[in-house]
Amino acid sequence: MKKCLLIDGNAMLFRAYYATLYGRMMTTSNGIPTNAVYGFITMINKALDLIKPDHLLVAFDSGKPTFRHETFKEYKGTRRQLDQELIVQFPIAREYLEAKGIPWYECEGIEADDIIGSAAKTYPDYQTVILTSDRDLLQLIDETTNVLLMKKGITEMELVDVQGLKDNFHVTPSQIIELKGLMGDTADNIPGVPGVGEKTALKLLDQYETVHNLYEHIDEIKGKLKEKLEMNKDKAELSLFLATIVTDAKLPFDLESCVFHEDVERSNSFYKKYEMLSFVKQVEDKTVYADTEIKKVEQISESLLKNGVLLYPDCNNEAYEDAEFFGLAWVNEGGCEYIEIDDLRRDARAQAFLASQDSKAGFDVKHLMHLFEHVQIPVNGLDFDCWIAAFLSDGTITSYDAFAEKFKIDRKLTSDDVYGKKGRPQLSDELSRIEYVKIQAHGCYAAIEQLKKELAEKELNSLFYDIEMPVTKVLFEMENNGICTDLNVLNEIAENTNQKVLALTKQIYEAAGHEFNINSPKQLAVVLFDELGLKAGKKRSTAVDVLEKLMNAHPIIPLLMEHRKFQKVYSTYAIGLAKHVKADGKIHTLFNQCLTTTGRLSSSEPNLQNISVRDEEGKEIRKAFVASPNHVLLSADYSQIELRMLAHMADVKEMINAFNSGIDIHTQTAMSVFGVAHDDVTSNMRRQAKAVNFGIVYGISEFGLSEQLGISRNEAKDFIERYFASYPEIKQFMDETVAFCEANGYVKTLFNRRREINEIHDKNYMVREFGKRAAMNAPIQGSSADLIKVAMVNVYNAMVKQQCKSKIILQIHDELIFDVCEDEIELMKTLVKNAMEQAMALKVPLIADANIGKSWYDAK
Repeated sequence: MKKCLLIDGNAMLFRAYYATLYGRMMTTSNGIPTNAVYGFITMINKALDLIKPDHLLVAFDSGKPTFRHETFKEYKGTRRQLDQELIVQFPIAREYLEAKGIPWYECEGIEADDIIGSAAKTYPDYQTVILTSDRDLLQLIDETTNVLLMKKGITEMELVDVQGLKDNFHVTPSQIIELKGLMGDTADNIPGVPGVGEKTALKLLDQYETVHNLYEHIDEIKGKLKEKLEMNKDKAELSLFLATIVTDAKLPFDLESCVFHEDVERSNSFYKKYEMLSFVKQVEDKTVYADTEIKKVEQISESLLKNGVLLYPDCNNEAYEDAEFFGLAWVNEGGCEYIEIDDLRRDARAQAFLASQDSKAGFDVKHLMHLFEHVQIPVNGLDFDCWIAAFLSDGTITSYDAFAEKFKIDRKLTSDDVYGKKGRPQLSDELSRIEYVKIQAHGCYAAIEQLKKELAEKELNSLFYDIEMPVTKVLFEMENNGICTDLNVLNEIAENTNQKVLALTKQIYEAAGHEFNINSPKQLAVVLFDELGLKAGKKRSTAVDVLEKLMNAHPIIPLLMEHRKFQKVYSTYAIGLAKHVKADGKIHTLFNQCLTTTGRLSSSEPNLQNISVRDEEGKEIRKAFVASPNHVLLSADYSQIELRMLAHMADVKEMINAFNSGIDIHTQTAMSVFGVAHDDVTSNMRRQAKAVNFGIVYGISEFGLSEQLGISRNEAKDFIERYFASYPEIKQFMDETVAFCEANGYVKTLFNRRREINEIHDKNYMVREFGKRAAMNAPIQGSSADLIKVAMVNVYNAMVKQQCKSKIILQIHDELIFDVCEDEIELMKTLVKNAMEQAMALKVPLIADANIGKSWYDAK
């Protein structure tokens, strides 16, 4: 018998949304909410694995009134208005189904339950399973139809058949309808018999089987119950009608046409678009490369010691400082060879080639530099990184897996298969390692020609060769250098903040009246909104922005805010950072070039770019980062770089004049927007002007500005309109940028970095709006990110030219940090400031402020 899976689309999306609502909302990098769709996909995938259906159909409500509403206008009338974050995700869920190749159907006049009921009962020769969280559908169970009922969260399911229904719910399938006839359903506003609950209804059905039979024997019922039943017979009959699922609706298709054939490439494109990379599947159609041979040699052949050779390391998955470097694959048009590191140490010609400036390629060349550094074999000329080239051309290539998928590199062997997972290395045999690196080396080398073509076609050569590849060398040096870290300071901060956390915990328990898990959003929501009666939003969120609005509502709120702040300082920074201090007393963070769509560098293992500077407690952590002996730290950062970039790119005359005249830009904006003289600008006016200045760069909405400034949306709208009236060039620039994106599907920075914005053409209005905001801010943010990289390269080259002993050690957004010899302080202050301010010629001056101190805290 063929298997068919019928899915209650609305019920599953609702369940997925509310099951994943607590805590931080899952969104894309552009802010599109995706938690419901993610849960929806998770549940469908699990059901597909369990059932393995031949035929598949997802049914949705049409959102229009049905025959039930015509009979009873109040049907589902008690349901609250849906969250906007959920509404946005319904079309995304349908987009997923179409990409996946899953048929779906909706019909005006009937509900998803009726579509499922009709499909199940019209085709009894199928073994049908219904996936739902709605118990109403249990009435459809029979010998050929079971229900896969969601039990807990988005992963726990229970298959219910006729016997299971009797054992667990104590009713037959048809009695599900009878049960609703008596007890009603508050979710659907089915009235039932007032005063009759589930326990009473089950007892009556156990005795009389049906509502009709119950009323036939009404005289056997005594007291108040009889009175309730007699007075509400019409409601019981209405409820039976409303609760009965239609099983004979005429469907414009048959189940035979609902065959499921997964479209892996289309579904992968969907996953990448909405940043659900954990769902991405490996495409099976692999490219087979003509030359797949590899020779193990003790000396590299002369034919491979030429410009353009690609080097691929045989090393395990550990962090670069702990990785074992077994050997190296060399490949070019002349062939492929593998050499062990010990043999490479004895190969003078190969070492001379590695040390030369001859052009060499690799994948993640910064990692390759670290490997060579650890085995003390000099290497130069690594001027083509396949990963960086691929990422510039396609911003979704943020990992080797994504790269291998795009270029169809055979993945029958993965790095984890050969070496074990990071942190859990396994003994690997040489044959497997050589086979693995052979495949990867050939694949990467074969991709180079296409990558060079894409760089040229997209005008990315200058960005790649003049900025990204040179900055790779700088980042390698920074990672090697590390930053000295005082464990005593971290330990002292940990002890102090832990005491504050414990004291705050005690005060919170006293305010609540009992102990509970403060870090549990669910438990905290119960305390705040149920026990203390604070005003809850639709989502009962306990996020920081929600608590801030309740700051004066109850004494517990300021305590919770303080608790969160000190808890983060304690766990993330004081304790978390100490784990990363190496034997040399330094933290060596990793800098990622191929991660952010704006082109900004990111920091990981540990992340040093998220250390708060908004409050004194967060800034305290910077005291732990200190200069090495006989050195000081120099911190240099750009002043208002993104606003200066906006003024330049949009050619904003009034802003340009303000920057060139040294007038405070936020004061200038306040003067323009409020129509007041310089001396009449109040601190509140400047604060509001600052919020909209920076907000415009990040594509702030009326809602966002109203939330930030604590004003109404109408006031925020008026503020933004006056802002654009004051700076009409900004409005024109943004309109033109959006129009360019709509025409081309991407936007560009001053350095031609592209950001593809697929959302700009999305069918969903909200998603398109996200796309527009991304289009508006990406050129500004991206150009600023490119500029700091140019500055890093310029500073580094100037330091090499001056033969400085000082070292560049950190980059934090618009800030560069140096470990400076005490006898080079004045030299470095001048050198760094000049190199940063001359990194690019804009219509406004670039201003870099440089400060020194014994710690990072002192240097800011």
